[in-house]
Amino acid sequence: MKRIAPIALVLAMVAVACGDDDATTTTAAATTTTAAATTTTAAGTTTTEDDGTAARVAAAQELEGDYEGEWHNTTFNSMGPVEASIAVDPAAASATLTLDLGGNVFGFPDPDPLTVVIDLSEEGPYEFTTDLFGDAELSVGEDGVFTFTAFSIDQLTGASLEVEGTVSAAGWDLVYTILNPAGSVFAEGTLEAAPAG
Repeated sequence: MKRIAPIALVLAMVAVACGDDDATTTTAAATTTTAAATTTTAAGTTTTEDDGTAARVAAAQELEGDYEGEWHNTTFNSMGPVEASIAVDPAAASATLTLDLGGNVFGFPDPDPLTVVIDLSEEGPYEFTTDLFGDAELSVGEDGVFTFTAFSIDQLTGASLEVEGTVSAAGWDLVYTILNPAGSVFAEGTLEAAPAG
């Protein structure tokens, strides 16, 4: 089976949803006051950045584990199994997301699994490139909804893929749309997964 980068990215986006830019702005104002305040403020800025990273790592750890389910192209009524896993390395502030899609993906035989490593010390959106999806981007909104976009898929003569939905420890509920280069809808589908076991 092959791994699906969009799902992996979705998880990464959920992990990235925590940040606090307001603390950094307050720090800049305190820096202007005095030299002593600058030293204190610098320490506060470092703490704020560390807290943001810690929050993203903690959010990713809530999703850590193995998932399995099914993708279903509702336009062409094709489907296949999905296996995914999320592993977090707190010391490295990273999450490794793997996705394995089975069946005929994009009308071609079972693709190789995908592995994406997300740097949780940085906030999204996360950009990456894979053989299956080409150049892609993952982002997470304040409401926890993630969006994954593959801008031009070679196997589909430049069509794009948009995936949106929610990912939690209880399961994944995603919908996707494949758009022709001119912007019209080529196909739509769903991807659902639950904790394995």
